[in-house]
Amino acid sequence: MKRIFNVVGGLLSLLVLAALGVGLVVLFHSTQLTTGARSPLSTPLPVAQSPLATPTPQPMPTCNAPWPTPPALACPWLPTPTVRPTSSFPTRTPWKPPTPLARTPTALPPRSPARNPSGELLFTVSLLQGAKPSPGHEPGLYHALMDERGQVADLPAKWELPPVTATGFARLSASPDGHYLAGIDETQGGDAVYVINTLTGKLMSTLSAGKLFGWHPNSREILFYQDLTSERGLWLFNVESGSHQLIAQPVTMDITGAAISPDGQRLAYGTNTLDVHQIWTANADGSEPRLLLESPSIVAVWDWSPDGKYLLYTGEPAPTVGKGTPQPYEGGILWAMERSGQNRKPLKGPFLFGWGFKPAWSPGGNRVAYVGTQQLDPCWQKDSTYRADPLCRFKGTAIYVEDANTGELLRVAGNAIDPVWSPDGSMLALSAMDEKKQIDIWRVHADGLGLQRVTDTTEIDRYPTWIQR
Repeated sequence: MKRIFNVVGGLLSLLVLAALGVGLVVLFHSTQLTTGARSPLSTPLPVAQSPLATPTPQPMPTCNAPWPTPPALACPWLPTPTVRPTSSFPTRTPWKPPTPLARTPTALPPRSPARNPSGELLFTVSLLQGAKPSPGHEPGLYHALMDERGQVADLPAKWELPPVTATGFARLSASPDGHYLAGIDETQGGDAVYVINTLTGKLMSTLSAGKLFGWHPNSREILFYQDLTSERGLWLFNVESGSHQLIAQPVTMDITGAAISPDGQRLAYGTNTLDVHQIWTANADGSEPRLLLESPSIVAVWDWSPDGKYLLYTGEPAPTVGKGTPQPYEGGILWAMERSGQNRKPLKGPFLFGWGFKPAWSPGGNRVAYVGTQQLDPCWQKDSTYRADPLCRFKGTAIYVEDANTGELLRVAGNAIDPVWSPDGSMLALSAMDEKKQIDIWRVHADGLGLQRVTDTTEIDRYPTWIQR
């Protein structure tokens, strides 16, 4: 029995010694971890980061902000968004006209009027609302040949247009040489212009969102006021090459009318704001602009006389007597001034300004044809009625011819608008309403004699353009 106890005691002693050994090993490893000494076989510990080091990216918690609480308020950890401009157009760089003119263009020779009225008469055809077209006279662009006496040489025929212009035109404007025709479609965004070669019928170029003011005397460029924010200004656009040049860009003003002198040397244009109304002149490329007129009234530039001596415009205030009392006088809406801005004088006739009617100089002469009043119909008093009723603009109107030098004034047609001169300046084509309220194209001598129909249909025939062939 004693031997058994000795054996058990020996085993217990061994167990105690083993336990003591394990404790020493654990203590040894604990000491190594504390003092920084490590076993080459141990798992590497993470290296401590410097306070200046880039922190390890952490996943950003999802922001579920309850509506309508802004995310920036509900989730303050979100980064502040970068503020970006709301406009889709680039910031416009202020335009500065070139000074002086880089290269003086060669003056164009004066354009002589034709020997007789022979040529081609173009006009548009449209329908009254709900009306049906006459056989062979559906809406579109038509043309008729005119002989040496100004008589219709054949029946008007429809001119087939490129497919893109199939909807027709609201206005027509031919180049001075008659080689190109600008057809204008009036849209809510401004004029859409289609330029067509009158010899081939080919569509040359298109423009949109602006206002067509007319042709350069070289018959290859047009004056177009672009109304887009990033390109707003007066441009000279080449209908053959598509090249374009900015020639005027008032910062806060709208351009109301522009024209280049017949020799191609001078540009004139009108600008208007609520308080400032001015007429400017410059070189043809827009360089060296100079103020010609500043007026309390709205201004508009119409055209130069064929000899380039006078500028036709609107904007002079009525003469006053005493302390600001308007002086009653005849006319005074249309004015002519010399090229230098001197010797300004009014035309006598009652020109209708503000209704889209444009006066026209006779070829090679000093007579001006324009739409005036004889006794306006009540439909003119409401803009909505005037625009809704295509017959309204004919009621009470008349076409006048006035000599800008002598002041001689003639009324050549009643209930008529859209006057255009024949190539030789001896006749006018116009759109007139007869006693049956039928609107046709007519022609008349410049002295008011020989009024004669060109068309006779129930459609609305308007915007004649008489070009030389």
